[in-house]
Amino acid sequence: MSALWHFRTFDENFGPDGLPRDVYRDLFERLNRMPRHEVRALDARLEATMREMGVTFDIHRELPWCKRGWFCDLLPQIFTPAEWDPLAAGIRQRLRAFEMFLQDNHSKKQILHDGVIPEAPVLGSEYFQRAACGVPSPGGAFLHLSGVAVCRLPSGQLAVKHHYFSNASGISYMMQNRRALTRVIPQSFQDTGIHSISDVPTGIVEMLRAHSDDADPMVVLLTPGPLSPAYSEHCFLGRRMGIPLVQGGDLLVLNDKVYLKTVSGLSKVDVIYTRLSDRWLDPMAFRRDSMIGVPGLVHCIRKKSVSVVNAIGTQLADDRALLPFSNQIIRYYLAERPILPTVPTYWLGDVDQRHMVLDDLENFTIRILYGERIVLGGDGNLPSHEKLEAARREILKNPSQFVAQSQTCDAETVSFQDGDRRRRRQDHIVFALREPDGDLRVFPGALTRVSTTESEFTSSELGGGSKDTWVQVGANSPTDDWDSSLQPDSQIPSHGVTSRVADAYYWIGRYLERAYDLAGMIGAIESLELEELNPVERMNYRPVWNRILPMLEVTGSASRRTISNPEGRYRLTFDPSEPGSVLSTIHRAFANAESVLETLSLEAWGVMSQLREKFDAVGFDPAASTETLAAASRELCLFARQAIPQFFGTSKVTMLADDGWSFCEIGQLLERAAITANATTSLAASLVGPAAERTGTHAREIRLSAFLRMLGSRDIYRRVYQMRIEPLPMLELLWKNPVAPRSVLRCLNGCASRIRESESNLSPATGRALAAIEALLQSIRVTDWETLLATIPAGSAKPKLQSHSEDLLARLFALHTTICDSFLNHQVLIHGETESLL
Repeated sequence: MSALWHFRTFDENFGPDGLPRDVYRDLFERLNRMPRHEVRALDARLEATMREMGVTFDIHRELPWCKRGWFCDLLPQIFTPAEWDPLAAGIRQRLRAFEMFLQDNHSKKQILHDGVIPEAPVLGSEYFQRAACGVPSPGGAFLHLSGVAVCRLPSGQLAVKHHYFSNASGISYMMQNRRALTRVIPQSFQDTGIHSISDVPTGIVEMLRAHSDDADPMVVLLTPGPLSPAYSEHCFLGRRMGIPLVQGGDLLVLNDKVYLKTVSGLSKVDVIYTRLSDRWLDPMAFRRDSMIGVPGLVHCIRKKSVSVVNAIGTQLADDRALLPFSNQIIRYYLAERPILPTVPTYWLGDVDQRHMVLDDLENFTIRILYGERIVLGGDGNLPSHEKLEAARREILKNPSQFVAQSQTCDAETVSFQDGDRRRRRQDHIVFALREPDGDLRVFPGALTRVSTTESEFTSSELGGGSKDTWVQVGANSPTDDWDSSLQPDSQIPSHGVTSRVADAYYWIGRYLERAYDLAGMIGAIESLELEELNPVERMNYRPVWNRILPMLEVTGSASRRTISNPEGRYRLTFDPSEPGSVLSTIHRAFANAESVLETLSLEAWGVMSQLREKFDAVGFDPAASTETLAAASRELCLFARQAIPQFFGTSKVTMLADDGWSFCEIGQLLERAAITANATTSLAASLVGPAAERTGTHAREIRLSAFLRMLGSRDIYRRVYQMRIEPLPMLELLWKNPVAPRSVLRCLNGCASRIRESESNLSPATGRALAAIEALLQSIRVTDWETLLATIPAGSAKPKLQSHSEDLLARLFALHTTICDSFLNHQVLIHGETESLL
């Protein structure tokens, strides 16, 4: 690609003599010794590792939001101590200056009165929020966790390209690049002394907790939600910091305080780490059309009942129109010379700068002030005449909304793809933290962004990829001393699980159990038709099979479901348009899992991803031969029967047994009970009266044997009863046996025990849910199945067995509403440990 670049830039990996620079020599020698197929295998393994870790960055292209795996290169970026130390010092200096700038411009605006910089880039900025003036900031500071984009000038000097002061976007990708690379090429780390970045999440959460006077503060991470391009980053940070990931709808302002809606009621929030832009944060103070903010949040900040990090108003420092004035800002507030230069930047709202840029437009990259969109350039190529004229017209419409930077400011680097070396462009985002004592700490790493085959831009929003970034350890690097004051309190904090998270887990449990049971039924019928039933028996039993399929949660759903022929079973396995197919059910479970990614362990997420990818890899082709359809159904249903229990087993040993997981198990057990009850109810009418008399003993035994096999309970029956299958013991087994895995009684007892053990026992709704479950359990216990079977209906009347089964089934379905109303629908109940509002 570099052969096509018109603008030559600094070469990061090779010196003027064409040989690798010293810091890269060992890495290149190691990779050069490897055959191309081994390098390609490492590349594929790195990509698979990222996918297993759930690392994505979703970008908006011609299609709706699409999942895009995160790209990390095999070759890392390396900074020597001689390069890194002045870079870190320059970033600390810049953060101190812009902190004073934000303090000034949200109060006296002295820098504007003194005429050091023009008023328009400040007061006319889209990021200048007048509602933020006078609002208290956490610890008296605006900037707490920030990023700075830096790049190479043609001379090789590092310079600031852009500010990400308000939002340290990319910090988790920096950490996950390191984690992935250590798994794929661990030997490279053993031979190199580099700084660790493993304690970054700990440093962030310690800073957040320091902004509350409470000994055990409630800290949350506020995200726009799953549609955010960087949602996987938010999930990773929430998981690694151990704090809830919340959306605007999870929070509620009540009596000048912010509360989190949990399954236990409302729990007071003390600190919010926000990843929302200021203008979306509070519809009562900023944009009224915001659906992702928290109404009344700014009022609570003024009342000092909650802290928001970074402080509201911080985004002003990110306005690109301020980049040309960075040196003046540093000199004005610090009386120091800038340590780190700024890439020459021209604000086109200034007439002289605009004319200069337009006269030489082809040599500049034109960016908008807000966001990552590039109007012209940025890819190293000489723009065409058509692109130049289109950019010129757009600039002249509203010139104050654009800045210009030289096209030569990104370095050239080597990237590996499919075992081949590719020349790419790169820049870096370096992150810094304001520690509780006020010191500024620059993390010894960076998100190095690189262009890719799909995009010649480095920005992630424009399709760029990344590299791991190594900062070499210097000879005199300080060591960390043990600080006993940082020992955590021995008491484990308990803040509950949000209603939204519990709801997602509940449906994960229900959907996976539904897919598991349906896959078992399909596999059982394939085996029955091949092994046990003759053609006449198949014709007799096929109508019964369709009636015992799992119920859909939406009654009246359009469905072509049939399990009585190979084509129908194939559709029931793979048809994406069939709402009750195994594929559709797994997709629904996956979507719920994705919405709570921050609470899932990486091991559990890996199993879920593998399950979805296996089904998605099968192209839906109902026109194939009957043998092909049957074979595909058998193979994938068997895989589902293996992978779904693996997900539950893996989750139990790798995740917290908190309310979230409890509701996953509740959903699983309730779905299993509903499928069992629905199946037995569908068979009830054929067990008594004329229908039973018309069926011979042998035929009935075959039918009941097939029925139990579809429910995975035939071997269980034989272990319990050691006899031929009869209606009475079968009903006793499936309804009221205390140890049978499919028993409705056992499933409901499991639901009740998990509700009692969960943190939600503080909620008044717990008693209501337990009472409903216990009432149904009592009805099942006292049911005399023998009498119901012996009662012969008169004429065309419905058998009592069927009527009673339908009544129990209806009450079982009603438990879903009771559980949702008691715990999963957002509550307006105060947490038991929260002070009274009266």
